[in-house]
Order: sequence, then structure tokens, then C-alpha cells
Amino acid sequence: MLKSTVAALVLFSGTLMLLAGCSGTGAAITGGRMGMNLLRKDSHLKIKLDGQPAKQTTWKKAATGYSRFKIKEAVSTAPKLQFELENPDKFGRITMVSVSIYQKFEADYSHQAEFTVIARDTNNPEAQMKPGVVYDLGNPGPGFKVLNLTSQEVSGVTLKPGMKYMLALTVRADHSETAQVYFKTK
Repeated sequence: MLKSTVAALVLFSGTLMLLAGCSGTGAAITGGRMGMNLLRKDSHLKIKLDGQPAKQTTWKKAATGYSRFKIKEAVSTAPKLQFELENPDKFGRITMVSVSIYQKFEADYSHQAEFTVIARDTNNPEAQMKPGVVYDLGNPGPGFKVLNLTSQEVSGVTLKPGMKYMLALTVRADHSETAQVYFKTK
């Protein structure tokens, strides 16, 4: 399906450029660049909040090479998180998984995490969050620590209603990766 989407976007962009008066070569180069942008992997992490998958805007990714991962509908103030590793072998040995949530501040997002969720035993790879498991961030359980803005341990994540947030999921491994997901609360 991705290849057919890429082909359709390349054809569409080339047609638009020709109609706008661009040369066939210019249209082909731009269409090819857009196709390459769509084929590039931005993340090998797939994330869901409250069952909703984080997605990128296809047109924006084609045009600029990157599009933010977003959750379409508002989520609860204590969302449930699930992640998958698209290619587990690419990561190698996973030693830590952490989740940090940042609140929107003025035109950007705060540089200080409102909440950080980590395994209580950060040195034990077996204690880390696992792919395919749904974690209730409002009450992640005794195996996890939730730290608030001032690094105090709290029982769970409680976000403010009607606010915008960015979630950063980091998998520390032989090949580490962090995915950022933008969302709003109900």
C-alpha cells in the first residue's frame, strides 16, 4: 500500500508542477524527492495512546521530509500507552525504556518533563516496559516510578484537561531511538 501511495503522490506532484509551468525534468526531480521522503523511515517505534495510533501527515512528509507523529483525537488525562518495535533486531540489547511527557508552553513545549515514567529497577533490562503491553500511565504499577516536574515520586500521570502535550518514548539499546508524539487531552 505504501508503494502505491508513493506512486500516486509522485504522479500527482509531477502533474501539478507541469500544470504550473515547470519543466518535465523539474517535475520529475521534485516528484522523485517526494517519493524518497515518503519511503524514509522516521521511527521504528509504533506508539498508541488510549488505543489510537500516532500517525504522520503523508502530504507534509512528502513535501518537507518530516511530519510530526500525532494522535488524532483527544486522549484521557491518564492515558494508556502501548508501543511496538517495527524491527526488534534493529535495536539489539535493550537496557532501558523511558516515557517523558512535556506540556505545551507558549509557542513550544516545556524543556522540563511534567512526568517521567521509568522502571523502578533501571539497571535490570527485564524490568523495563515491553512492546505489545498496554501500560496505564495513571497507575503503571509497583514495578515503575513516576516522577513529576520537581522529581518527586507520584502514583501516576495526571495531565490537565484540554491541554497539548508531547510524549517522548526512548528505547535505550545498541541502537537507541526516541519517538515524539504530539497529542491533546479531553
